[in-house]
Amino acid sequence: MKNDSSTSAAPMKGLVGPLRSSEPARALPAVPPAVYLLEEAADLLVVHLDFHAALETCERAWQSLAEEPTSGTVVEVKCSLCVVGIQALAEMNRWREVLSWVLQYYQVPEKLPPKVASPALGRCGEPPPLSALQKEPPGRLDPLSPGSAV
Repeated sequence: MKNDSSTSAAPMKGLVGPLRSSEPARALPAVPPAVYLLEEAADLLVVHLDFHAALETCERAWQSLAEEPTSGTVVEVKCSLCVVGIQALAEMNRWREVLSWVLQYYQVPEKLPPKVASPALGRCGEPPPLSALQKEPPGRLDPLSPGSAV
């Protein structure tokens, strides 16, 4: 093993600056496993277009949050999981299941955060399915393409 004097003599970096040998290391707050599951669910939804797997991942994340103490991070993760789950249900054209799916986690509509209540309670403000965003609308002209009328 090569002894590199530049790394062995360098001070360890802490959150604010270099740690002194007399300072205790500051630990970052533990990240709930649901955060990683949320990232996985979003990836399955947006990148892989695997809506069923995204919904199942959201459900697994919700189960893991049952044991977490309520904090700002947990509340935000729960809200985001619902948004991803609602979008996954919408992509599968399962809008009728959205409210019951959300209420299994929030119990009553009055507890729904605004980000969740809007798409869960009515389709008037529903987000368009991702599949619709990936296709060009019929009859739309690209102003930069040759032969298009400006």
